[in-house]
Amino acid sequence: MPKAQEFVIGKATPHGLTATTGSSMAPDSSPPLPRLLRQTLIVGALYGAAALVYLRPIWATFRNSLAPNAADPLFSVYILSWVIRQMHLGFPDLWDANFYYPMRDTLALSDHMLGPALQIAFVHNTVAGYNLLFFSSFVLSGVATWWVLRRGGLSGPAALLGGAAFAFSPFRMSHLNHLMVLIMQWIPLTLWSWDRLLAERTVRRAAVFLLFYGLQLTAGCYFAYMIHFPMAAILASRWASAGRRRLLARDSLRVLVPVAALALAAAVAVFLPYVRLAKRLDMAHDDQEIGGNGATLASYLSPAPENLYSLHPPKALWHRAGLARWEQPLVRSENSLFAGFVPTLLAGYGLWELRRRHRLRPAVALAPRRRWLLLGLAAVAVGAVVVGDLYTLAFHQDLAPFDRWDETSAWTAMGLLLLLCLLLLAVLRRRYAGDLYWRWGEIDPWQRGLLFAGAVSFALSLPVIYMPLARFVPGLHSMRVPARFGAFVSLTVAFLAGWGLDRLAERWGLTGRRAWAAGLAVAAVLAIELAPRPVHWVEVLTEDEFPEVYTWIRGRPEIRALVEVPLHANWTEATYMYYSTAHWKPIANGYSSFVPDSYERLAAAVSLLPEGDGLSLLESMGITHVVVHTDRLVKRGIDDADVESRGNAMVREWERRFLGRRVELVYSGDPDRVYRIIPMSLAAPPIVLRTRPAG
Repeated sequence: MPKAQEFVIGKATPHGLTATTGSSMAPDSSPPLPRLLRQTLIVGALYGAAALVYLRPIWATFRNSLAPNAADPLFSVYILSWVIRQMHLGFPDLWDANFYYPMRDTLALSDHMLGPALQIAFVHNTVAGYNLLFFSSFVLSGVATWWVLRRGGLSGPAALLGGAAFAFSPFRMSHLNHLMVLIMQWIPLTLWSWDRLLAERTVRRAAVFLLFYGLQLTAGCYFAYMIHFPMAAILASRWASAGRRRLLARDSLRVLVPVAALALAAAVAVFLPYVRLAKRLDMAHDDQEIGGNGATLASYLSPAPENLYSLHPPKALWHRAGLARWEQPLVRSENSLFAGFVPTLLAGYGLWELRRRHRLRPAVALAPRRRWLLLGLAAVAVGAVVVGDLYTLAFHQDLAPFDRWDETSAWTAMGLLLLLCLLLLAVLRRRYAGDLYWRWGEIDPWQRGLLFAGAVSFALSLPVIYMPLARFVPGLHSMRVPARFGAFVSLTVAFLAGWGLDRLAERWGLTGRRAWAAGLAVAAVLAIELAPRPVHWVEVLTEDEFPEVYTWIRGRPEIRALVEVPLHANWTEATYMYYSTAHWKPIANGYSSFVPDSYERLAAAVSLLPEGDGLSLLESMGITHVVVHTDRLVKRGIDDADVESRGNAMVREWERRFLGRRVELVYSGDPDRVYRIIPMSLAAPPIVLRTRPAG
């Protein structure tokens, strides 16, 4: 740590920071670039070793297995395969993915994953490419956070701890099945390069920002949209430091205006297909679905079920109703936002140190009446959040008088009450004390921006804030999971934890090797704490091992579009999508966040084997062939042989009624069969059995 220096309030330090006399508040300067790069390689190796242990045995399973299941990960493999194929063809039909036929622009029903797909375009085995992205997301998220925290002024041990807290956070461990959520490595770099650009408006910094912004924009829809709110918080921090005149000066605008234009063009190119499809299909998640996937105050105390110290295994999510009432708030989907004991304690200490050093002490003590007024407003604000949480957790249904109020009305009312209380608190505090609790101008603008970004993200993760804003902020109503704003909160927690570790080292007089030794010891404790339960790997077939029927379909130009039965309107349809990568024919099957009307009609008419009305519907949709999997028609039980025989019996009965009249068998390779749908104009008339009248 550098020796304490004397500062005078209002004077800028070399780091853009002012401090009270006698305070050693300036952040550490990062080491020279060559030394920093060497340190980064070592840190990356440490994060890689931790990822290998946590994700074991990924080194043996990465070619043909997915974790933790074959549902969403298999869907992501399909999306990656589609984008890679489009890249090789020159992107002729990028948004017209081949599922949910005959619907168009189906890629816009879910995450596009453009950037990740292009990053593994050189990998022949897409499953292996997926696992490369999966594994590297942990290493790169840690390295990116390390780099940003180190360049932002934290010591090496503190940055190492912060990177680990971000990369292996319980939030990420609870999303092992969501690759688009795991790819968080561009978040720290995008926010850091954005702050650097605002601090010094140069062409080089503009190019760096646009690079990381583009990587973030093409990584996945959720964070591509959500990151604009933390960016706005960092802009507010820099605006307060540089002032309107400096940011809007002619020299600044020469750089910022082209950057804004390029960033806007990129955002429009990515999001416009989603906007068009949403308007065409009137797609929107309902309020209850969005609010139910929001965070609560309890969420930030809920460890991931994947963590060893969690009292509830992942399967507890499926049996939540049977848990004790006090346990239910801690066991919810999208709920694991607890950062861990070590990061939380260090972040709490870091926040306490920031408050101690920058707390505003009014020149005149507040009158008791004013103090009680401020405390009362704060209590009402907290009460509004708690009431909003009752509706998020659906606890209001058994609590009078809350059961008389629907969720949407409650979130709106409580949100408006909360915002009103916070506004009054800010106005009255500024009037009574002259500032807002802290001397914000003394904090480094980058670090202040991280605090603002974390506060904004925390607020938006709560439905009581999110739902009222969704009424007029474009795009919020299309985001199904407000709790994913917790990803940005975890970055702020990582910074505060590192800051707290540095302040402890400063307090205890630890420098040099002793500081590194202490930091590595704390990081080791953190590594033990964040260790997940053994990761479950599920083996999947690679393209060379696909069933023969898909190779046969690939070579048949007469097959224009097909449907595979039985249909299952859930994640199991991802298997059909994955197998379609062998032939890329349009399929009526599909799986995504939104389910189009065409598929719902199809699922209602065709479940196991299509009857007369179902065949007519398929023909009207342009479906030419039906693929029947006889081994899937009957739910598997103890006696698999009986299951197969019952499935074959169902097919024989179906063929007795429709073969030669409405369908034609064109491929038979048990357990898979392919039937051509005979058009109604060519179909034979149905056989009518006539009986002679008696006598």
